Amino acid sequence: MATTNHPDKLVLDAYSDPNLQQTAGNGTYYRFTNTLKNPIINAKAIQLSTANFVNSSLQLNDYNGQLMFFYYTVTSAGNPTLAMLHNIRLHPANFVPYYTGGAVISPNVKNKYFTNVVDLVAALNLAANTGGDDARFNPTWVPGQIVFSYDANTRKITVTSTSQTIIIAPAASDDPNVADLLNGTTTPTNRIKMNAFGGTNTYAGAPVQPYFVNNNYPSGSKYTTMNARLGFAMSYYARPLWRSVDAVLGCATSTGTPLASPQSIEADANPILLGAQNVNVYVDVMTGGGMDSLGRKNNLASVPIDVPPLYINNYTLTGNRNPAMSVPNEIYQITVELYDDTGCPFYQPPNYNTELALAVFY
Repeated sequence: MATTNHPDKLVLDAYSDPNLQQTAGNGTYYRFTNTLKNPIINAKAIQLSTANFVNSSLQLNDYNGQLMFFYYTVTSAGNPTLAMLHNIRLHPANFVPYYTGGAVISPNVKNKYFTNVVDLVAALNLAANTGGDDARFNPTWVPGQIVFSYDANTRKITVTSTSQTIIIAPAASDDPNVADLLNGTTTPTNRIKMNAFGGTNTYAGAPVQPYFVNNNYPSGSKYTTMNARLGFAMSYYARPLWRSVDAVLGCATSTGTPLASPQSIEADANPILLGAQNVNVYVDVMTGGGMDSLGRKNNLASVPIDVPPLYINNYTLTGNRNPAMSVPNEIYQITVELYDDTGCPFYQPPNYNTELALAVFY
């Protein structure tokens, strides 16, 4: 029975945070704070009962490097080098290009809601060809080197060299050369940047295209690139079962070695265009409870995403009572943080509200 300062249920709402847009990063938010009009006294536990939010994650994430496809161009067998690494990329969905009245990056090579793989392949082919990028800001981009295609029967993507003399090989997401290029370790002037609106139209004044590093996934790639999303999912150190005798490190293909041009290199796996699969909810009042696999604490629940991008995800607890016990004796405000299943913040634009309902136990 609820009494004064003992509510059975507490509803948290992003729009109730008066500082939501002031504290939002990049015009978006992934955390919000609700200050309670009346504090909760003597609570013993809380549990997430419902969650309602828009699945704001597109099939390819703007923030964690999934817009970048890396491949090598080689002339003979052997482990490829950093100098052979190239990049085809899409720009983030909210990217506004520098504009002076001349040519700008086409909106057709920006991230968007792709209704099918064919649409994505078409966008990648635009990005791979003349006018699809600017070599001043993507120094490893060479137009017209590769062609993407999709087989509706096998449901796999292939990539093909356009040259009779250049052999290509998709790079693994955890390839050290990919990390080197993203971080500009060996060649800082090769980092991938965006010629953004309000900039100086120079490489030096341009922001680096976002990518996400997660050192807490020992069995996955620290750098989540488009290669894995398109199905080129082999690890840098993987030696596939049906490999040739001269399998090469760094090639994310089922053969483990670059193929002679102009053969098509088929992806190892089917493309995964689901965006985020789960959203993890963290609340600061758990005081250390609810640890996830990444070692981050205060995890209240993991909410599965079961709707397409841009649809409302409605979650209602249907399982057994399993409350989080580590809550303070007095609760005056609660801060909520949302992260996706790659450990990246689950960003929401300011016109998308988020509402959570907590069951409170005494």
